Amino acid sequence: MLQQNTTKRIGYWLLHLHRLFDEATERALSSEGLNRRQWQVLHAISIEVNTVAGIDAAFSPFLAVDRVDSYAPIVKEFEARGWVTAQDGTVALTADGDAAHGRAEALVNAHAARSLAGISEEEFLAANDVLARIAHNLKSE
Repeated sequence: MLQQNTTKRIGYWLLHLHRLFDEATERALSSEGLNRRQWQVLHAISIEVNTVAGIDAAFSPFLAVDRVDSYAPIVKEFEARGWVTAQDGTVALTADGDAAHGRAEALVNAHAARSLAGISEEEFLAANDVLARIAHNLKSE
């Protein structure tokens, strides 16, 4: 039997982790004035997810959680900070945005190292694989 007689099953842990990740990431990035979603959008732009539609597609599960239709307001905020340019629907980091991404990435990497302490790469990849398969199974129903 895969499920134990407990109230703390996978759904509990997923939601609990989601909340903890949001809170801990915001604390880790406080010096940069970023929250988790802003970091994710900034990172996506840095790896050339270069349209708002592409950003929205990449983070589509979070749109419902965040109760928003688009992450365009984050892109606009980054434009106001001078971190991105948005021309003809294409979003790109500026030199200041690239520097901000570098600073934030160092903070996120340090946060990830603390968060994953005692977990091997093999365990992490296995857990990720299991979650992906569960999602696939549920999507197939």
